[in-house]
Amino acid sequence: MSSSQKMTVEQELAAAVAIVRVGLDRIRDAATRTEQVGPHAAALQALRDPGNPENGVLAAVADVIGTITVSITEVDHRDIDRVVELLDEAQAYAQDSTGERIDKALDLLGPLLPVCEECGKGRPDVEVMADPFSTALYPEDTDHRQIPLCPPCAIKRFEES
Repeated sequence: MSSSQKMTVEQELAAAVAIVRVGLDRIRDAATRTEQVGPHAAALQALRDPGNPENGVLAAVADVIGTITVSITEVDHRDIDRVVELLDEAQAYAQDSTGERIDKALDLLGPLLPVCEECGKGRPDVEVMADPFSTALYPEDTDHRQIPLCPPCAIKRFEES
């Protein structure tokens, strides 16, 4: 038998909210520590990944609302149908309405993203770096060409060396 006391529901929820806030603070900080577009777009994609809307923070929030909605249908009360209707709307706004607006913002930011020299794609994670190919072959040289690469292409160039 454990000697530690169990948290109340309020304490458990307060702790969960604090954890979520820390995560959201990290997303905000990652985006706003620079004026470059890439980190801003990456942070928005953490909230809503247009390629996979079931991922991201908004999907997680919508999932929690949906689970609570299903669970609350078991409550016997005359206003429960209205509660379910409101929660269904909240779930849709969290994932769809808010998410679609983020998708549109990401579409507008797309042309501003740096383009990888290898694959030609504009991505938030493209970085200008010393050419991994020549750096691996000639590590003693200090004047390697600086090229914009995404992580997969940088790894590929390094492995080809």
